[in-house]
Amino acid sequence: MSLTSELADPGGKLARWCARVFTGTSAAARRVEEAASGVRPVRPVLARPPRQHWAEIGGAFGQRIADLVQAAPPYYALLGMVRAQWGNGPWAHAQAAAYPTHAGLPAEYRARAVGIRPAAVTWLDLGDGMPDGPALPGAQELWGDLLERARRYQARHAPPGVLGGPGAEAGLARTNWVLSACEDIYRSGRIDPRLARVVDGGGTVADLRALPGDEQVRELVELAKRLHDNGALWELRRLAGAPPEGQQLGIAGPTIVPGWADGDLLLGRIDPENGIGDGTATLLDVKTVLTVGDPERAGRWLWQILLYAWLDVADLYRIRDVGLLLGRHGKLVCWPVDELAADLLGGAELVDHRRDEFRDMARGLLDSAGLSLADG
Repeated sequence: MSLTSELADPGGKLARWCARVFTGTSAAARRVEEAASGVRPVRPVLARPPRQHWAEIGGAFGQRIADLVQAAPPYYALLGMVRAQWGNGPWAHAQAAAYPTHAGLPAEYRARAVGIRPAAVTWLDLGDGMPDGPALPGAQELWGDLLERARRYQARHAPPGVLGGPGAEAGLARTNWVLSACEDIYRSGRIDPRLARVVDGGGTVADLRALPGDEQVRELVELAKRLHDNGALWELRRLAGAPPEGQQLGIAGPTIVPGWADGDLLLGRIDPENGIGDGTATLLDVKTVLTVGDPERAGRWLWQILLYAWLDVADLYRIRDVGLLLGRHGKLVCWPVDELAADLLGGAELVDHRRDEFRDMARGLLDSAGLSLADG
């Protein structure tokens, strides 16, 4: 189970511990509600969208935000393609190595690029472990064509830190919907039948990009516009140190504990050679919910983002602030790590003790799953 899954189980050890020690959760969660106060959220075009609509929009928007922060490989989409036997390990590594973040790495790292992930001041090597056997005939060519077109399109219309116009964002939305569907294969093991019909039936890139409905594309375009209109884009750039347009804002999908905890976004002033130059960074979780007024749900978001920061025991990411990006509202809400901890605990006196207690608990949970917490 991942940390997210542990928190989602109210009867689990970690969730029960959080509920017991974080006595200030309701008060802290009110800040999330206040951040969205008076803002009319972006709603689906359809009055009653199908149930899977919410996850599909959330996944595609998450990929769009990742690309806004860093021109990095869609790691988990590639892993999903391999899991579906639409590509093999060497092919996936070659695709990942073609992205700007990885193109300049030494050849030995490019050869296993899916498992090479940037941290603030180093690179993480997560290993290979992917099959090198045959893939479904024609699938690697199809996916390679889609990914190559996506890299060119992003470089031209929406490099890091830049939102495109409505037409460009519509194009990005279609590709991101498809990549999110591939990521879901990795995470759930389920292949969307719509995707399978195109790939297994010898379809084209145009067929793949036609899978999301026009109403979903319009919604994703409106979500991107909301980032601009309500100031979230400016806030993201400010947290990144206001780099020039086209320069990355941080790290997309930071791997905090391999196999157990992956963040959404890490924002900070990036030095191409030395990582986060000013020594600090902000870890953000992306949410695409309509309403944020449920203190229990918002409280669990805050538990997770704080625990992610506490898990970086080796200080690989230099996390000093944490927060939430409320995608449908175009708003950010952030805290210094220790301030959020004090708010959730109802006081600052026990922050260090509870952090150490959590890390001991995490080590036990990870050990039972065959994983480990890197202490530096």
